[in-house]
Amino acid sequence: MRVKQDRSTEGASPSGLRPSAPPMILAYDTLAAVAAMFLAIVLRYRFTEFGTPPGAVEFIAPALFGLTCAILFVVMGVNRALWRHSSLKDAVRILQAIVLAHLIFLVILFAVTRLEDFPRTSLALSGPLLCLFMLAPRAFAASLRSGDLRAVFRNENPAAPVAVLVGERDRLAEVLASEMRKPNGPAFRFRALIETGGATGRRALQGVPLEGGLDRLEETVRALKRSSDGAAIRIVLADRPPSAALVDEAARICGRTGASLTRARRGEGVAAFTEVEAADLLARPPRALSHSRARALISGKRVLVTGAGGTIGSELVRQAASLDPARLILLDSAESHLYEIDQYLHRLDAAPDWRAVLGDIRDRAGMDILFAEERPDVILHAAALKHVPLMEQNAPETALTNVAGTWNIAEAAGQAGVGSVVLISTDKAVDPSSVMGATKRVAELVMIDAERRWPDTAYSSVRFGNVLASAGSVVPLFESQIEAGGPVTVTDPQTTRYFMTVEEAAGLVLEAGAQARPGEVEGALFQLDMGEPVRIAQLARQLIRLRGLAPDEDIAIEYTGLRAGEKLHEQLLHAFEASAATATPGVLRVQAPDMALEGFSDALDALLDAAARRDEAAVRAQLEAMMPLGWPEGISSMAPRLSASGGT
Repeated sequence: MRVKQDRSTEGASPSGLRPSAPPMILAYDTLAAVAAMFLAIVLRYRFTEFGTPPGAVEFIAPALFGLTCAILFVVMGVNRALWRHSSLKDAVRILQAIVLAHLIFLVILFAVTRLEDFPRTSLALSGPLLCLFMLAPRAFAASLRSGDLRAVFRNENPAAPVAVLVGERDRLAEVLASEMRKPNGPAFRFRALIETGGATGRRALQGVPLEGGLDRLEETVRALKRSSDGAAIRIVLADRPPSAALVDEAARICGRTGASLTRARRGEGVAAFTEVEAADLLARPPRALSHSRARALISGKRVLVTGAGGTIGSELVRQAASLDPARLILLDSAESHLYEIDQYLHRLDAAPDWRAVLGDIRDRAGMDILFAEERPDVILHAAALKHVPLMEQNAPETALTNVAGTWNIAEAAGQAGVGSVVLISTDKAVDPSSVMGATKRVAELVMIDAERRWPDTAYSSVRFGNVLASAGSVVPLFESQIEAGGPVTVTDPQTTRYFMTVEEAAGLVLEAGAQARPGEVEGALFQLDMGEPVRIAQLARQLIRLRGLAPDEDIAIEYTGLRAGEKLHEQLLHAFEASAATATPGVLRVQAPDMALEGFSDALDALLDAAARRDEAAVRAQLEAMMPLGWPEGISSMAPRLSASGGT
C-alpha cells in the first residue's frame, strides 16, 4: 500500500496499516468523550432559565458522541501512544481528532434527532473539556517519566532527515525522550520504530509508530522512502552498543534500499549520533576498561613512548596522558606524526608535562643521550615497520628498525635501570611467513634475552592482530576505493584477520604491561583476546553496504591473490604455546616451555651485521635461521620457514 505524504502520515504507520488501539486507553478516551459532552450539556443549561435539559438529549448526545470518538480515535491512531511516551505530535493528533469528531457527531445527531433540544453552544464547552480530559493525564505521565514537561511540547526540526529508529523498547523510549529535550529539536524526524526485542506493533512511542520486529525493517524503510519522494532514509541503531548481528542485518538492508546507517553513542550534540564504522562490524563489542592496573603502571612515572606518532603509539600517549604521569616523552622519527600528537597535548586541558623528541630508535648513541636526559621509568615501545608487502622488499631496513631498534631500547633500558619495558608485538610473529613477522618474532626473543640479562627490569611483549583504521591497513584502503567508485580489492575470498579498535588495543597493552614483573625467567608474553577472526571479503561487502551501495552491483569486488609474505589466516599462538586468563578480561598470558636461545647473541649480531650491509639475501637467510631459536628444545626442527612469495 502506498503511503501518503509525510505530513498526513504522522498518525499512520509507514506501511499504511492502522495500529489497533490498546483497550484500556481506548476505553478511557471513550468515557472521557461521553463525560465531556454530558458535562457540557449540563453546564450549558445550568446557566439558563430552563434549569435542566429537556427530554433525552442529555443521554442520547453523549452516547452518540462517545461512539463517534471511539471509532475516530481508532481510525486516526489516537490511542496507540502509551501515555508515558506522549509527545507534541500526539497532542496535535488528539486536537485534530476532537475537532473532526465534533463535526461528524453533529451530522449524526442531526440525522437522528434533527438537533431537537440540543444546545449548539454546548460544543464550546465539550471541546475544551475533552481536550483537558485527554491531554492532562498524558502530559502528566510523560513529564513524570522524562522529568521535563517542556520536552513534551517541543516540536521536531523540519530540516532533520527522516529516520527509522531500531533497538530494544527501553532504548527506543530513552533516545526519543532525549531527542525531544534538545533545544533545537531532534536530530532526526523519526517516522517509525523497530523493536528488536520482539515483534510488538500497532502502538507508538512519543507519537512514533512501533512497526514490529526486525523482519519489518526493510519494508518500513522502503515505504518511508516512497513517502519521502525517494529521499535518503536513515536507519538509526538505538542500542548502545548494537549487536554485531544487528549491524550486519541493518547494513544488508542499507545496501538493498540505499539507506544510510547511523548509531546512537554516548555524548551530546554531534557526538550523540555518528555513522556506523568498521569497529561496529566486529563480532564482539569493544571492552570497557577500568584502567585500574594501567594507572598503577603510569601514575607518577616518567613514561617514554616510542613511535609516539603512529596509530598505536599516539593512542598510548592519549591514554597515558589521562593516567597522571609525572612526564611523557614522545619519540618518533616521522616529523609530521610527531607534530600531530604534540599538538594534541597542546590542546589538551590539564595536559601532563611532556617533551616531543624527533629521533630514531636505530640511533644507539641518540638513545643513550635521551635516556640520560629523561631517565624514563616506563617504556612503551610501539616504534616499528609493519606493512607486510613493503617490508618484503626492504628486509634490511625492517631488521634495523624492528630488531636493532628494539635491542637498542631493551639494552639502554636495562643499563639505565628502567622499571618496565613493554613491546608491541603482532600475530604475524606467530609461525611467520614474512620478513615483518619474522623481525617481530625476533623482537619478542630480544625481550626474553634482555630479561635474563637485566632481571631488575620487567620486560614484556603484547601480541595482537590488526588495528582497525590504522595507517596502511585494509579498512582505510577499502574506504578510499569505495569513495572512488571501486573496485574494492581483496586478496582472497577466504582470507581472515583478527581486528581490534585502537582504543581497546592501547588500553589492554597498558593493562598487560602493568602485570609484568622483573626477573620472570622467560619474560612476560601477553596475548590480547581478539575474539573471532573477520573474513576480509565480508568486511569489504559490509563497508560498501554501510554507504547504501550494493556489492558487485554499485561497487565491484576484485580478488588479487595473496601478496608476498601474506597468510590466508593469522594465528595468535605457536603450536607449543598456551594461553591463560589474567586479572584483566581481554588480556591472556602466553605460557610456553623453556626456549632454546643458546647462540641467540651470535645470531643476532649476524643478523644486524647483514642488515647494516644492506644484504637482502643474507638478512632473509639469517631471519629464517633464527626461527628455531624461539622454539622449545626438541621440536625446534618444526619451526616455520619464510616464504619467498607469500604463503598460507
